[in-house]
Amino acid sequence: MAPSPKESEQILEIRQDEIRHFQNFSQIYSNLTGNEPQPQVIEECPNNYKNGLEFAFLDEQKTVDFYLGMADYIADISIKNAFKRAAADEQNHAVWFLYYLVKQK
Repeated sequence: MAPSPKESEQILEIRQDEIRHFQNFSQIYSNLTGNEPQPQVIEECPNNYKNGLEFAFLDEQKTVDFYLGMADYIADISIKNAFKRAAADEQNHAVWFLYYLVKQK
């Protein structure tokens, strides 16, 4: 739904980051528990661009706080760094979504 190819390309890059986060955290989970994660969709995405941007921005901000909070309690340095790196990515994503949201107004 992005109004320009440039915005669409940036959002697809963000999507790739999210896929990488999922893969990294799935691997960490499997290594720690010996089980495969069983993710579930618990929220539906908005069906228009502006609402989607706002939803994504707020979600990214909440996720930054969650990842940084988790990193504070993790002793294993590689896992701690994975959470910190993901938090930095999420903050970057939030900035992009906010930028696109402001452009919509």
